[in-house]
Parts: sequence; C-alpha cells; structure tokens
Amino acid sequence: MKREWMWAIISLVIAIVLSYILLSLAKDDAQSKVVYECIDPTERERVRDLALQGIDDGLKQAMAHLYVTWQKDPATSQPQRAQVGTTNAINAHNRGRKLALAWNPPDCPKEP
Repeated sequence: MKREWMWAIISLVIAIVLSYILLSLAKDDAQSKVVYECIDPTERERVRDLALQGIDDGLKQAMAHLYVTWQKDPATSQPQRAQVGTTNAINAHNRGRKLALAWNPPDCPKEP
C-alpha cells in the first residue's frame, strides 16, 4: 500500500514539474499571441472582480482539500505534504491576483 502511494506521489510531482516547465516555455509566446478585445471600463472592473472572486474561491477549495486529506491521514508525513500544498496554493493565489489586477485591456473607442 505504501509503495502505491509513493508511486502516485512521484507521478503527481512529475506531472506538476512537467506542466510547470511547459507553461513556463509557452508563457512568453502565449502572452504575445493573445489580444484582448476592447472593453468598457465598467465591464472591465466587473470582469476583474469576478476573476478575483474565482481566485479566492480556488484558494479556499485548495485549503479545504488539503485539510480534509490531512484529517484522513494524520499519523504520516501528511502535515509536511499539506504544508507544501498550502505554500503552493498561496503562491498561485498571489500570482493570480497580481495578474488579475494588472489585466488592462484597451478601452473601446467612443461612438460618435
């Protein structure tokens, strides 16, 4: 049973690392290809608020999942794994908020 968990964790770590590498490689290329359409300033703030709420909800869900998993297996190395997961979730939350706050598509031209 422990061996199965070990392989599952190793597989998960490898998948995360490969995803991170692929996303890092594609980051600059993807940012240069995505063009935002113009948006009304009021709608821009509404969309930004929705994005921030989603980012906050994602952190809450991640924390709940980590805690539930820890509760199911408190006698192993779970506290350390939960700490790593918590750190990753908080870092992702901070990056997501930073990107949402920096998002600034162009205003639509005023109609005559």
